[in-house]
Amino acid sequence: MSEFGDELQRLMVLRGVGVRALARQVPCNAGHISQLRHGQKRPSPQTAKRLDDVLDAGGRLANLAARLFPRGVGGSAAGTREMKNVPVPVEHAVRARLSEFSATQLDELICYLDDQWHALVKADNLLGPRHALGAVHAQLGVIEALLRSVRPPARQRVLRLGSKYAESSAWLHEDSCDMAGARYWTGRSMEWAVEGGDRLMVSWTLFRRGQQAAADRDAAQVLGLAAAARREAAGCGHPMLAAILQEEAQAHALDGSEVACHNSLDRAHGLAAAPDDPGDASNGHGSFCTAAYLEMQRGACWLTLGRPGRAIAALETAVGSLPPAYRRDRGVAFGYQAAAFAAAGEPAEAATAAMQALDIARDSGSERITRMVGATADALAPHSELEAVAGLRAALAETSAA
Repeated sequence: MSEFGDELQRLMVLRGVGVRALARQVPCNAGHISQLRHGQKRPSPQTAKRLDDVLDAGGRLANLAARLFPRGVGGSAAGTREMKNVPVPVEHAVRARLSEFSATQLDELICYLDDQWHALVKADNLLGPRHALGAVHAQLGVIEALLRSVRPPARQRVLRLGSKYAESSAWLHEDSCDMAGARYWTGRSMEWAVEGGDRLMVSWTLFRRGQQAAADRDAAQVLGLAAAARREAAGCGHPMLAAILQEEAQAHALDGSEVACHNSLDRAHGLAAAPDDPGDASNGHGSFCTAAYLEMQRGACWLTLGRPGRAIAALETAVGSLPPAYRRDRGVAFGYQAAAFAAAGEPAEAATAAMQALDIARDSGSERITRMVGATADALAPHSELEAVAGLRAALAETSAA
C-alpha cells in the first residue's frame, strides 16, 4: 500500500466503515475506494478532502494527499496547504537507523522523548500552542517511524509514549480552535493507548472526548463518556477523578440540574490536586485540577445555569487563586468572567475583564480564548458608546487583522 492507502485503511477500520458504505458517502465508485486503499490510484484533492470529512480524519488524508501528490504529480493543486495534522516526516536514513537500534539505544531514546514531552508541556504553558505544536509533531514523526519497526515488549513503551504525545497534539489543536484536528489526535491517542494496554490513558482520552462533547453542548454524551472514563480508571489517582467529576458537573449544568452539578463539583474538591502543582503534567493525569481550577469551572457552570451573579463571585475567587503557571487558565477565567458581567448587565466591567482575557490570548496564542472574547464583544455591541467597550472591539479587530 501507499502511505495514503495505509492511512485510509486504518481510518476505515477505526470508524467501522466498509468500501461500499464509504463510496456511497463520498460519493464515488466502490472500485475507486478499493484502488485508493491499495495504493493503485492517487486521490484528487476533492476526493481526499471528502474522505477526510466522512472519516473525521482532522485533515490527515487531505494533508497526506497534498504532501505525497503535490502540484505536477498526479495533478493535485493542494500541495501548498499547511500540513497541520501530519507529523513531521522522518528521513529514510533516520528511519533505517531507528530500525537498527539496540535495546539500550531504544531505552535512551524513549527516556529522551519522555523528558521532551514534559518540556513541551512547559513550552505550551509559556509560549502557547503555535510554538509547541511543531515540536510535538516532530516527535510524533519519530514515534510513528519507531512503531513501524519496534516489536513487543518494547513496542508497548513506544505506544504509551506516543499516546501521550498524540493527546498533547489534540490539546494544542483544540486551543488553536482546530476541533477536527483535536478529535483526530484524541482518536490516535486512544488507539495507541488501547494497543499499549494503558488503561489510565484510555480513561483520559475518554475524558478528553467528553470535553470535546461539552464544547458541542452534548450533555448526554458528556455524561456517558465521563462514566466510561471512571470505569476505565478504577483505582486512579485523586486529581484524575476530580477532573472527571468536574466534567460530569458541566454536563449537569447543560441539563439545568443545579444540585447535581454542584454536588459533583463538591466531590471533585475533595480530590483536587495540590495548589502548587507546577503545571508540567509531572504529577500525572488531572494534576491541573486544583481547587482554583475547580472554582473556575464552578463559575462556568453557574454561567451555563443562567446565574451570572454567582458565576462572577466564583470566578473572582478562581482568578485570585490560580498559580502563575496557569496563565492561560487565568485567561479562560477572565473570559468566563466577561461573559458573566455581560449577562448580568454590566457592560463596562465585562469589557474590562474581556480585555484582560484578550491580553493573555495574544501572549499565549490561544485562539480559544480569543473566540471567547469575540463572543462577549458581540454581546456588548449595543453598548459601543462606552469607552471600555469601544476599546475592546478595536483591540479585537486589531488582533484579528494581525
